[in-house]
Amino acid sequence: MISAPRKILEQIGFLFIFTLVILGVYFSRTDLAFFEGSYVREDGPLEWLTVIALFVGITMNIYRARILKPFRSGKFIFGLYFMAFVFFFGMAEEISWGQRIIQHFTDFQVPEFFVKYNSQQEMNLHNLQFGGAKINKIIFGTFLGICIVFYFLILPFLYKKFEKVKNLVDSFALPLPRGYHIIAYVSLAILAEFISGGKKGEILEFGGCWIVLLMCFEPANREIFSRTLEER
Repeated sequence: MISAPRKILEQIGFLFIFTLVILGVYFSRTDLAFFEGSYVREDGPLEWLTVIALFVGITMNIYRARILKPFRSGKFIFGLYFMAFVFFFGMAEEISWGQRIIQHFTDFQVPEFFVKYNSQQEMNLHNLQFGGAKINKIIFGTFLGICIVFYFLILPFLYKKFEKVKNLVDSFALPLPRGYHIIAYVSLAILAEFISGGKKGEILEFGGCWIVLLMCFEPANREIFSRTLEER
């Protein structure tokens, strides 16, 4: 039996996510111009809410690494810092590594490489395009999708089935999804299919980042992140 989120912050978090996702579906089907031009536009509300989720993820993992360092192995602390890096990389890509913020205060010019090879002439990797090959579709689409399916659907099964997998996951501080995180991600993917136009990726980014943050906040293997489990 799959339990429901118990902590009030989790409940608020899931309500927040799916309210905005469902609103996105509604706007895309009733007012596509507003949806694409305001709701999910570059530097729009959903993009900055995605950035906030990623920033909180960085902070959470660094905090855990600092307080658990005296009690955990080097691999465990490395895993937490690596997770913080993953959140940082996602945040940096989302804001084009600070390009638009810097341009707001200076006359900074995008390097010629990105002007030539970035489909939006922005200083990020996910919009790079070489000939007909789009990095966003290959790496941030297909490959990332495979990784998410493995992490949310296959890894939890392997974790319960094989002790070696469990020990490896726990030793590197990998947070595992609970049943309701998996249901939330599948629900997000289904809802995104109802998005009209070509901007469903923004909804998936927003919802996906917040669900992963909630998973890190209250993972299935939550006990490994507790100071009461001393492992000097």
